[in-house]
Amino acid sequence: MNPATTKIQQLNAMLEALEHIGQGVTVFDDALKLVACNSVFLRMLDFPAHLAEPGTAFAEFIRHNARRGEYGDVDVEAAVQERVLRAGLFEPHAFDRKRPDGTVLHVAGTPLPTGGFVTVYSNVTSDRMREAELADRVAQRTAELRRNQERLSLIANEIKAGIVFLDSNEVARYANLRFARAYGTTPEGLIGRYARDVITARTHAACAPYFKKARNGESTDFNLDILLPDGRRKYVRTYLRPETSADGHVTGFYVLSVDMTRQRDSDMALANAQKMEALGTLSAGIAHDFNNLLTIVLGNLGPLRERMQDAALVQEFLDPSIAAARRGTELTARLLSLTKGRPREPEAISVQDLIADCLKILRSSLPTYVNLTGPNDPCGTWVSADRSQFEMAIINLAVNAAEALSDKSGTIAITCAEIRLGSEDARSLGLSPGEYARVTVSDTGAGIDAAVLSRVFDPFFTTKADKGAGLGLAMVHSFARNSSGVVDVKSRPGAGTSFSIYLPSIDPASSAHPPSHEAEETARQTLPGLGLVLLVEDNADVRQVTRRQLVELGAKVIEAETAEEAQALLETVRDIVLVLCDVALPGAMSGLDLSNKCHISHPEIGFVLMTGHGADSVASTHAPVLQKPVTDGVLARILLRVLGQGVS
Repeated sequence: MNPATTKIQQLNAMLEALEHIGQGVTVFDDALKLVACNSVFLRMLDFPAHLAEPGTAFAEFIRHNARRGEYGDVDVEAAVQERVLRAGLFEPHAFDRKRPDGTVLHVAGTPLPTGGFVTVYSNVTSDRMREAELADRVAQRTAELRRNQERLSLIANEIKAGIVFLDSNEVARYANLRFARAYGTTPEGLIGRYARDVITARTHAACAPYFKKARNGESTDFNLDILLPDGRRKYVRTYLRPETSADGHVTGFYVLSVDMTRQRDSDMALANAQKMEALGTLSAGIAHDFNNLLTIVLGNLGPLRERMQDAALVQEFLDPSIAAARRGTELTARLLSLTKGRPREPEAISVQDLIADCLKILRSSLPTYVNLTGPNDPCGTWVSADRSQFEMAIINLAVNAAEALSDKSGTIAITCAEIRLGSEDARSLGLSPGEYARVTVSDTGAGIDAAVLSRVFDPFFTTKADKGAGLGLAMVHSFARNSSGVVDVKSRPGAGTSFSIYLPSIDPASSAHPPSHEAEETARQTLPGLGLVLLVEDNADVRQVTRRQLVELGAKVIEAETAEEAQALLETVRDIVLVLCDVALPGAMSGLDLSNKCHISHPEIGFVLMTGHGADSVASTHAPVLQKPVTDGVLARILLRVLGQGVS
């Protein structure tokens, strides 16, 4: 058989086979002349049938397309020349071509070993549409995930907690802004760093047992005091939550830390406030009973002193006893002032004179191994404060300092200076800029460590429970605060301790509370024509002492033990000119109730209240209130004032 005939037969058989596939096929020879094509090719690209004749030049197909706008608005012959030159390279090629009607054709040309090439045309319109739709979905989902990630990042950065994710090797893989800032860096700056290189060694050692539990897949919570790189101490509540992969393997754990410092401080403040409230309730009851006892003691020692002829015995025994009893009244008044948070009436005080008085008391009471020194230079500053509280504050500090010496020889120095605090120094102390008196009590003792130093002013806190109740320094702190000042402490273990009380300096000449130049008590005197006084007091011994005071002042006295009994006497005895009544009485009515009733039913009768709970604790609008024990001079002045016979 003729070889040419055989080749034509083979070609016709191949073309017949190509008619049964869904793709267009063309075969061009090395002269870019059409060898064969199937009808699918002609239909797919809308070519006329005459172009399917073997020997048709490749350029004719391109020219036909260019003329009908398949390549857009182009120069026809330039488009033909460009594409013929590219085809003449006989290189493999594959690309998508979108026709004007929107059909997408994938064109794949493969060179033939004998020259020319075969090209396959596939309609991939639906495939490309699905791919485009899938790409859009992926893009939308990616954008949504990105937005969600941004939201989560925003939320994570705004919540009041530090968050970090540590992998199984404790390497940070994520951190929010708050956690990073706490350690002086950015979230990016933490990524890839080991936890032990970020937190302090002490904090890491404390966290290690909990981290181990989290690596084992166990959720755990714990509280911890931590030290940040900038020196701040924080009390942190930490939550550890492990992350587990689909196969159950623990890949790491989240660390969420919440700063609980303010909450703890608030809880401690509330607890302390509750303690102080309980102390106030307790101390009020104790003060009432104690002041009744002091009323009896002073009420008997005073007359005894006047009757005793032996001056030496008076000086040696009675005067110290009377002074001690009066100091007891000051102590109960200070206790009530501390628990109620209200200062007592201030007066102008020479700081130098006050320190001198304190030194006299301390030199006779401190252990012999203590070397007590006072100011080297004169201190002419004055302050406005409660004198007894200021005195007791200094004594408290000195006694504490002696305890710090621990039976070893050492020095306690009390110094005074008038200083001016600038803005920065005043701000560090919580004060306003200005002139201040600074009284410092320092010792050469063992010093105080940081943990104890932060709590020295807490009520009831003490390191020596067998020697105190933890109220001494709390009372010093309360005195300074109520006097518009502050107490500051500096100490280091092994380097001693110094407490400094800062109080605003004043000019005594222009002070609203000038120094008192009169003795506390006026001389005993008789008030002629005082009249009949109704004494209402449930304590028989106190009643006896007070009756004697009234009688010596010139009054006639009738007595009652309860408000109800006194009310009955007011209705039946017509000559009563004044009622002297205790506030706390047994029965349904208090002394304050009786005062209010008397003001309505007998406004012409004077009324004076007495209390051992603290005069400022009684909200009386009609009657003056005296603090027990009441001295003769104070009682005389108040009776004169109430009865309109004079002015105290």
